[in-house]
Amino acid sequence: MKEIDLTARSEDSTKDLLRPAALAIRDGGLVLVPTSTYYGLAADALNPDAVRRVFSAKRRDRSKPLIVLVDSLSMAATVASGIDARVKELEWRLGAKALTYVLPASPGLPAQLTAGGSTVAVRIERNDVVQELLLLAGTPITGPSANLEGEPPPSKYDQAVAQLRDWLDVGVRSWPCTASAPSTIVDLSGGEPRVLREGTVLASDVLGVLSASSP
Repeated sequence: MKEIDLTARSEDSTKDLLRPAALAIRDGGLVLVPTSTYYGLAADALNPDAVRRVFSAKRRDRSKPLIVLVDSLSMAATVASGIDARVKELEWRLGAKALTYVLPASPGLPAQLTAGGSTVAVRIERNDVVQELLLLAGTPITGPSANLEGEPPPSKYDQAVAQLRDWLDVGVRSWPCTASAPSTIVDLSGGEPRVLREGTVLASDVLGVLSASSP
């Protein structure tokens, strides 16, 4: 495993330091990255083999879909259809606190990414490291927490490495993640919005924004 240490003093820019991580993503590898919630396990979300490796590394139940991280609404549109005004309103009001949206899936996504379903879970990731990695890799990436199934999500780099070292191609060491909860998941794939998991954003805040913005 190659380690990229963003906490060490370096004359290189973050962009230059992250190039090996982006290359690993494009080659189907697994990369440990800090996110706006916890350390996450990143892989090319459009590569079926890479997605399968994520499940194997985490020993994850194959019936559970993966969250996909993107850097913008335009990248979100490559994996999801039906990105309507509700997504834009929630991103403007609450997106900085980490919201994941369940939306109709675009055709052709790896079956395991969606657990064979018709929807996909997407988060516009605000973490600067992930933003730069997405720009360099040029593809949406997976974003589950970097832990074995059933273990607590890791806030620190070394906690994640201890569980997944044998599977990682690159580890991006950064400062501890400071979130105290996972992202809030909002299902917007049907008529009425539903909060499937309350995390970094209160369900009442989500529904309040949607109620205020509805005609």
